[in-house]
Amino acid sequence: MDAKNNLAEIYGGGINALYKKLNTSAQGLSEKAAAAALQKHGLNELAAKKTEPLPVKIFKSLSEPMVLILLAASALSLFIQDYIEGAAILGVVLINTIIGLWQDAKAENAVDALRKMLAPQAKVLRGGKLEIIAAARLARGDILCFEAGDIIPADCRLVSSQDIMLDEAHLTGESKPIEKKPAELKGEKKLYEMTNILFAGSRVINGAGQAVVFATGRLTQMGLIAQNIAEAEEEKTPLQRKLAKETTFLVKAAFFAALAAAALGFWHGGLAAWHSTMLIAVSVIVSVFPEGLPASISIALSLAVERLAKKSVIIKKLVSVETLGNVDYICTDKTGTITQHVMTVKEYFLKGGYHASAEILAMLADGDTELINDIFEAAITASTASLVEKDGTIQQEIGDPTETALLKSAYLSGFKAETLLKTHKVQEMLPFSSDRMYSAAKVLESDNTAEVYLKGAPEKILALCDRWHDGAKILPLKPKQFLAELAEKSAGGFRLIGFAKFSGKVSLTTPASKGVFLGAAVIYDPPKDEVKQVIKEAHAAGVQVVMITGDSKKTGFSIAEHVGIARKITQVVEGRDWEKYSEAKRAKAVEDLRVYSRVAPLDKLDIVAALKANKHIVAMTGDGVNDAPALKKADVGIAMGKAGTQVAQEAADIILTDDNFSTIVQAVREGRTVYSNLKKLIVYLITNNIGKVLAILGLPLFGFGAPLLPLQILWSNVVMESLPSVAISTDSAAADIMRRQPSRLDEPLINKTERTKMFVDGFIFGAMIAVGFLAAWFINALPAGVESTAFHAKNQLAYAQTAAFVIALLSPQIYSFVLRDGNLWQKFFRPNFLLKLFFALNVLVTWAIVYVRPLNMVFGTVPLDNYYILTVVLVCSLLPSLIRLAAGKRAGN
Repeated sequence: MDAKNNLAEIYGGGINALYKKLNTSAQGLSEKAAAAALQKHGLNELAAKKTEPLPVKIFKSLSEPMVLILLAASALSLFIQDYIEGAAILGVVLINTIIGLWQDAKAENAVDALRKMLAPQAKVLRGGKLEIIAAARLARGDILCFEAGDIIPADCRLVSSQDIMLDEAHLTGESKPIEKKPAELKGEKKLYEMTNILFAGSRVINGAGQAVVFATGRLTQMGLIAQNIAEAEEEKTPLQRKLAKETTFLVKAAFFAALAAAALGFWHGGLAAWHSTMLIAVSVIVSVFPEGLPASISIALSLAVERLAKKSVIIKKLVSVETLGNVDYICTDKTGTITQHVMTVKEYFLKGGYHASAEILAMLADGDTELINDIFEAAITASTASLVEKDGTIQQEIGDPTETALLKSAYLSGFKAETLLKTHKVQEMLPFSSDRMYSAAKVLESDNTAEVYLKGAPEKILALCDRWHDGAKILPLKPKQFLAELAEKSAGGFRLIGFAKFSGKVSLTTPASKGVFLGAAVIYDPPKDEVKQVIKEAHAAGVQVVMITGDSKKTGFSIAEHVGIARKITQVVEGRDWEKYSEAKRAKAVEDLRVYSRVAPLDKLDIVAALKANKHIVAMTGDGVNDAPALKKADVGIAMGKAGTQVAQEAADIILTDDNFSTIVQAVREGRTVYSNLKKLIVYLITNNIGKVLAILGLPLFGFGAPLLPLQILWSNVVMESLPSVAISTDSAAADIMRRQPSRLDEPLINKTERTKMFVDGFIFGAMIAVGFLAAWFINALPAGVESTAFHAKNQLAYAQTAAFVIALLSPQIYSFVLRDGNLWQKFFRPNFLLKLFFALNVLVTWAIVYVRPLNMVFGTVPLDNYYILTVVLVCSLLPSLIRLAAGKRAGN
């Protein structure tokens, strides 16, 4: 048999022929044969997603352009025998690499802890004896025994069955249970038409049976999809793509700035000054790059991941946090996400009108029982579902949600299934079939008369009836008498189930059109209480919500209109119409469509592709195996933690542990906060580096030495600026964060206005470093006519560099407050404990670098003992922030 299994051979052949192909029998495999099958085909489990080996991760990390430039700077420092600077640069690379690997490992571990969700055991015949084994030990050729409530652990061909109904929504997208029978099939069939095959991951709604396993693990339909998903190429997130552009710019800037520095050095000092020239070139390279940026971003995302985990959001990839913040389309399932996934009987249509549950109870209390008794008897006897009740409370619901809703309604009205079935014996029962559109039961009543009850689609039930019960007597019925009224209710988002009663000799499969129409139950899966407000909040944030449902066009629109997703019926499209759209028509239609009804699961992939082609950033929710390709394709794939399959969770970027739509919008808010803070972080670091580069390039142009040493720059970039960076990344959200429009994919990370501000602020900062350097230089200059010694020249340079270094350390600390949202008071006094703590710590560390002798030796500093210089340093440190505040106030920011 082909490894991938020719399904036509499975569903189209006889059982005995299949036994022969699988080397098994109706008694099942022997232990020896089972062991051999496991040895040949492997365990019955999906292959864990392959993680990259540590050396590969390290190599990729070190291959980044920014890292390569820093490694080149380190090599250059070692070549000119500045070993401290060379080692320090290598240390920065090492720290960034370790932090990145550590954060990735944390995310992987969080996902691994969430994987154990499949059924752990299976019942099989081994040598004719029933055994319970670990589902992973299930082998091809095993005879699987199952019953209602079980999860099918492998792909099987049905051998024997008793009223089997399966939920295959995870694979086929079909929300209704599917009836399964062992009979062989003819012709080409789609998955949902293979009624004698049970697919792995399906849930047994009703019945019991046996099946022979023909595919396990990665060769099941679920496994094949999982394998395709695993092999799909990973797409970079919007932030990664935008950061790549910024990095490319910085690499080019570093290269040309270093060349310019070298050219200036050789122009002033010739080849004899090659050592100082190379020192300046290294300083420029180190100044261009915000070495603390990778670590700061990793820490910021990691902290956001921990915050989201407390809000029922498991983030698999750190960069998915910021992508969430820029999502402008959320494509979501209806059932269980928008709605409560709790089917409830809202009212009954009987006696020609609608009556709420409270009215039904009142009728029963008044003795008006005949019609209501018949309706509840039909609901209970023609059902494959059941309730587990203890001490007057329903503990568990087993079966199709629509069926259990009817049983609960009967129970709350005083009709217990187990009590009724003692006096009303079900002699024959026919489960619901999508072909018949009804279920039926032949019941021996307490008076030994036989009655047949039907329950199903109202249009089908009415077509089989010629009379109706008005509560007092039986009246003639015109088949279309109630259809219009019931259809109107169906269009309102309700599911209707009709009931009928037949007397005499009646065939369950072909009842004559002589039944009595009893009425219909109006069933509703209500939206979650908070969804309407949450969708309103999403719209205010510029995020469009799209609902994808298996319901009809009118039903889907009704729910969508109620919660605020859609305003008009033209915003709804059915799957069969969507499939006919050309690519150009889809590109235009997706901008206005808000509901996709009756769509095939793989249509989700086309919806995502059309939105992404229009430069939208798309989040897609899903729980089934067939949702996995769309989850992988979306910018943010969101899988359900409760109802989601393992394949969907593997394909997704994010897992919701509470399956709640409102949690998605909370995550978007967190993502926006992170994205906003990351932008501030990048502006903060690059602005400061622009100032240092300009100072380092500008002063040598006029014959002065470099104002900052490479080690001083590294300390400023990696330590003294990284601490405020972490604090900036944890800043609370601005009050209007969910009223801002999301950043589109084609928008740059830093727009032109922000970039202009960066260069202006950087220029002012660089000018202040230069002013501090020159002031200290000239104050320490010897009087005219006095010849300078080598010692004095060295001390004079060190004094000037110390003044410049202090400005380079203190000015960014103040600037970090200026970048915060809000007015002047909010910028400096709004709560952010870390920012204030790090500011105080950095001021203390700066004092120690200047006045503690051992640190003088490490950083090449000298004590600043002139009050004029100290005043200049203080003014130069404050001025860039004061100018930015004044400019912002003038611009109204």
